[in-house]
Amino acid sequence: MSQEIIVLIGDEECTAELLTEQAPRTCEIIEQALPISGMATHAKLVDREVFFPVPFFVDEQENPTVSQKGDIAFWNARQTICIFYDDMTPLGATPTFGRITGNLEGFQREAVKVWEKPGMIITLKRKEA
Repeated sequence: MSQEIIVLIGDEECTAELLTEQAPRTCEIIEQALPISGMATHAKLVDREVFFPVPFFVDEQENPTVSQKGDIAFWNARQTICIFYDDMTPLGATPTFGRITGNLEGFQREAVKVWEKPGMIITLKRKEA
């Protein structure tokens, strides 16, 4: 059974699902850390990705996939959560643990703004029952 979380960026609230079957340990670590907030940086090299640092590592890299629009991944080398918000050419496989399932369009609008004005806050939090 998948777990839903909320992703907040700028003026937008989005729903995401944790991919608990594909990345159970990573999802468990993320769930224990919620809420997680950080300052967004645009991954200009990849083109349509924003990421933010977190204060923890994930000990095993589960579910390395070539990310697609809406995917949420954990890049252990830089201790960052990466969110791919549109079609892009990824640099390689990234351990994917979640996917935006609701209001991707709103996330896209806000993520584009990070390109010109870095520093927007992204928050992942539990979805209220």
